[in-house]
Amino acid sequence: MQIEIITIGNEVLSGRTLDTNFAQIARAMEEVSVQVGWHSTVGDTAERIGEALRTALGRADAIIMTGGLGPTPDDVTRKAVATLLGRPLQLNEQVVESIRARARRMGRKLPASVETQALIPFGATLLDNPVGTAPGLLIEHQGRPVILMPGVPQEMEAILRESVVPLLRDRTGLKVVTFTLRTAGTYESKLQEKIGALPQEWPTASLAYLPSYFGVDLRVTVAGRDSLETIRVAEKAYAELRAVADPVLYAEGAMTMEDVVAARLLERGLKIAVAESCTGGLLAKRLTDTPGSSRYFERGYVTYSNASKVGLLGVTAEELAMHGAVSEAVALQMARGAAERAGVDFGVGITGIAGPDGGTTDKPVGTVFVAIHDAAGTVARLLKMTGSRAAIRERATQTALDMVRRRLEGLALEGRLD
Repeated sequence: MQIEIITIGNEVLSGRTLDTNFAQIARAMEEVSVQVGWHSTVGDTAERIGEALRTALGRADAIIMTGGLGPTPDDVTRKAVATLLGRPLQLNEQVVESIRARARRMGRKLPASVETQALIPFGATLLDNPVGTAPGLLIEHQGRPVILMPGVPQEMEAILRESVVPLLRDRTGLKVVTFTLRTAGTYESKLQEKIGALPQEWPTASLAYLPSYFGVDLRVTVAGRDSLETIRVAEKAYAELRAVADPVLYAEGAMTMEDVVAARLLERGLKIAVAESCTGGLLAKRLTDTPGSSRYFERGYVTYSNASKVGLLGVTAEELAMHGAVSEAVALQMARGAAERAGVDFGVGITGIAGPDGGTTDKPVGTVFVAIHDAAGTVARLLKMTGSRAAIRERATQTALDMVRRRLEGLALEGRLD
């Protein structure tokens, strides 16, 4: 099955809003072994929406459209689709009552225009929206599903997961198994070199390398009509891929590095404090993104100036004068100072040059020192990174978290694919 995804919205075309909906839908299609053959983006006009749908109907086995189902005048997707498919809009009392009931629960008085979301093309099937007022819609047109979903990301994702994915999985008739292994501290090319021809031994399986600031994810999708054989291939792929990637593997599925660190700290009943310079509090943010972080996160220090490093963390003026703020010696003192001043088991220190300015010949942009301190002592790593300011900061915090994880798991501070 080949599908076309149509994103609707002037805000997407202008670049003011990133098209995260397409990414979410495309990833979901991969999970059910549905190929995304085409993707288009159109503005909020009935003419352009109709033209995009007409083109998609001429080449795709199924169409997913997202956006333009709200109550405002620029939400014209329903009308455009109804006109092109020859299905007049009709007021659906079930949807009207659902909108009113939601308003009562929230103690709000909604404008009458909201009820335009209850105008449904004739013969359409409603797809429940558990987090919003506009339902998703399924229209069967000449044997092909045309699926409409709201553009609000959390609403779209809820309908996608609860209704659309199961629908398309049933349509394909395939057994699909997918898994993701997450790695850090290595490169896509190095992983490809180590994995080599292994995927050739996994019939009906595909391996995708997904690099990001945080590492490289390895996503495997296995699809087939024989359920037992599909599961057998998936298990073989999982065991072999995990064995190869083990030195740099930190998690599976959607689990983040901060989730793993949180779990390890909680298992051992430890608390952590962090001291940051070039990352400006990003490490503290990531550690507290995980629910329940108050059980292991004590505090964070953002110490940009030398004076703050001295006054808040106990970094000595002599070390600063001798080595400079961006140095192993200062990172070590920052990590130790964070732990001791906060009275916790674990301290992390980060100092570096995130750019785009400030680099020197000896310490170019991307030079970052990360140190960790615990009962076993204080150690540091020098990182030499490239990329934008945002990339350097994100990668520095990922490395810091990985160092903490590896220390808690009794591993070397740096994983290597030999």
